[in-house]
Amino acid sequence: MMRTHTAGELRAEHVGQRVTLTGWVARRRDHGGVAFVDLRDSSGVVQVVIRDEETARPLRAEFCLRATGAVAARPAGNANPQLPTGEVEVIAADVEVLE
Repeated sequence: MMRTHTAGELRAEHVGQRVTLTGWVARRRDHGGVAFVDLRDSSGVVQVVIRDEETARPLRAEFCLRATGAVAARPAGNANPQLPTGEVEVIAADVEVLE
């Protein structure tokens, strides 16, 4: 299975669900052992949190990924009201670069 959901469809009602997403790295931010990846597909963008430095380190803009993990509510004060998916993030358990 390539994906269970599209990036742009995730909302607060998906919190707690395990999802598989595919898309491109739009942006990557590193914060001391945790990487935040904006994963985009044709439906929109969602933030994916990668806590494994070895997995996150080689990722660059426009890499094509499959990410599997749990949808979580963003911590208080970290929601992004400018994005339809801004209330949630995906905590990655598995990330694969697709070629």
